[in-house]
Amino acid sequence: MNSATPAASETSTPGQLPPQLQSVLEQAFQFQQKGEMDRAVATLQSALDEARQDEDLGYKTRFVLAMMLPQYHLTNGTVAQALEILETEVAFASERLKAIKATGTTEQKQYANRVFVELRDYQSRLKLLGQPAPEISVKEWIIGKPTTLADLRGQVVLLEFWATWCKPCEQMFPKLKRMDEEYGPRGLNVIALTRHYLAYRGTPEAQAEELALMRKMVDDHGLTFRVGASEDEQTQDLYGAAGVPTMAIIDRAGVVRHFYDGDEERLQQVLKDCLGAVS
Repeated sequence: MNSATPAASETSTPGQLPPQLQSVLEQAFQFQQKGEMDRAVATLQSALDEARQDEDLGYKTRFVLAMMLPQYHLTNGTVAQALEILETEVAFASERLKAIKATGTTEQKQYANRVFVELRDYQSRLKLLGQPAPEISVKEWIIGKPTTLADLRGQVVLLEFWATWCKPCEQMFPKLKRMDEEYGPRGLNVIALTRHYLAYRGTPEAQAEELALMRKMVDDHGLTFRVGASEDEQTQDLYGAAGVPTMAIIDRAGVVRHFYDGDEERLQQVLKDCLGAVS
């Protein structure tokens, strides 16, 4: 099954989950473990319907359910339903963000913006599955010869988005190195793509300083696969990758097949399937 599920960190929110919500999630998980996916989906859908009608349940409850239920739909093979849920929730989150910007506290504005971005990006990733991969925009290649996804057609591409300030991204580098070494001879091309954050729209001197920081991180981790830096967030937006790290697998035909969600076994299987296919 293709996957664009969110990483665990994406559904976490400040503080503990409400007991009622925790109970619902545990019940759905139990159904999933038993192979009763229809019951798992129905349990979460009922809870989401209730949250949509009862504001007293809290914005957090609706957000968590809106991120989790599509994941179960993906596992169940009902992708259209997952997209329908996200379309509704992205629209709701957008309107809520507009309202909170006018009257909310700084903390409320930050949380509402986070909810909107995570739901929007999840929707973007899900829409990309099975579709031609958007072309990447790279201002400067830190390692490797300049390339495009079009140039790499016929090979498999692992596209990973990272940032210099992101600790989980640093923890991802050894994994990328192992996959590059193991699967590179079979046609895998690893591309780690970052962008200007600290010096976004900054002076040339500030951008040069940030590029130097990127190079230092690359050197410190001994990376040998392609690493590029984009000028802005355009490519990240196309891949629903405002949150980092985000990893996409693109097959030999240039089609997005998978977004890494922490499931190592699934990632390995997708890579093997893509590498074994003949374009």
